[in-house]
Amino acid sequence: MNKYRSAALALTACVATLSVAACSAGTPSASSASTSPAATGSATPSRSAAPVVSSAVPTTGPPIASRMITVKGKVGSFPVPAAAKIGENVSGGSSLLVVFGLVVPADVARFYATALPQAGFTVTSNSLVSQGAQKGAIIQFTGHGFKGNIESVAQFPGASVTGIGATNVTTVILSSTA
Repeated sequence: MNKYRSAALALTACVATLSVAACSAGTPSASSASTSPAATGSATPSRSAAPVVSSAVPTTGPPIASRMITVKGKVGSFPVPAAAKIGENVSGGSSLLVVFGLVVPADVARFYATALPQAGFTVTSNSLVSQGAQKGAIIQFTGHGFKGNIESVAQFPGASVTGIGATNVTTVILSSTA
């Protein structure tokens, strides 16, 4: 196993914690019309470590430039933010893993809200998640015979991905549906 796969697996475990917390909180899909208390101005500070899930992916700001990377396996190419630094691009069997850095989770969520449909994928959920000091984005999608998850964290505690570091780390995992 190379140096990146261990870090990617650790990152996936870290983001999985956010994912499980988000699921137990009833993560809304990207098409949900729910409004968080913070958005209505009626929020009261919470002292619990319960996750805060927001389906309100930021849609304002300048467009995020895109580039297509050649990926290993059957997909051929996949969109990433132009500013992303690719740390890993591996395939094994019917799965693909891409790890990149330098893009904050909110921008990852905003970028993939438009880039995935433009590349022929269907976004099934796109949420921003925070638990304590940890911030992240979780995007699920399907298309081209694959299902995928994109998980992005602002801080990758306790580890560092070689060439990327420990901040603003994103994993893209695609698995064949065939």
